[in-house]
Order: sequence, then C-alpha cells, then structure tokens
Amino acid sequence: MTKTAELTKQLEETLRRANTILFKRGRSILIGMEISALQFNALLTIREFGPLTMGDLGKHLFVACSTATDLADRMERARLVERVRDNKDRRAVRLHLLARGDEALDAVITERQSFIGEVLEDYTDEEYVELLRGLELLARRMELK
Repeated sequence: MTKTAELTKQLEETLRRANTILFKRGRSILIGMEISALQFNALLTIREFGPLTMGDLGKHLFVACSTATDLADRMERARLVERVRDNKDRRAVRLHLLARGDEALDAVITERQSFIGEVLEDYTDEEYVELLRGLELLARRMELK
C-alpha cells in the first residue's frame, strides 16, 4: 500500500471514529425526546435546505420516497414538522420545521458543541487553529468533488 493510500485510510477511519463519538453524544439527547437518528437527520436536512417535498427529502437521506413519506408521517405526529402546500405549485407539499423540531436540533447541536469544547480545552491556540484550518480545507475540497 502506498503512503498516500495508508494516510487516506487512516484519515477516513479517524473521521469515522470521531463522527461515531459525536453521533453517540447527540443520540443521548434524542432518546429523551423520542426522536430517531433518521428523524434527526431529516430535521437537519430541512433546516439546511429549507422546506422539502417528500421526494427531495428522500433523495437527501438516500431513502425511497415511501420511506420519506412514512418518516414525515411520524415526524408530523410528533409535532416536529408540518406539511404545507406550496404556494406556487398546489400539487407540491413541503415539510416545514416546527418549534419542537428546531428545539431538538438546537439541543443536540448544543450538546455536541459542548462536548467538542470540553475536548478542545486541552488544545493550545496553535493546535486549535491548525486543526480548524485542516478540517476547513478538507471540507472545501470535498465540496468541490
């Protein structure tokens, strides 16, 4: 295996490990709110991309349209989202976040940020800046692919 391939493998594994740890931290909040990981991802997607149709939500989450519709049903019953007819195309129905959905997102993100803050307390300013710069560069280049 080449040096670049080995470094790539190590980076992917490290990012996956860090993501798993963050996921578990946020999951502890979601369990108390009776929100599944898929529902959280759906809420996050709606916040990021704005109100979405079931088809668009399914594409973002890599699930079938029927699965997105079932997910929307459960989230609507839990008062996390509401279905709203599109003003420009009355045939289209979009999912909008409700206050409870926003609060769930904020709670999980706050917990994750708090956890990362605890971890970073032992970093020097230089280490912090170096880490942030490297991750920002990685994210920008990934977005270009």
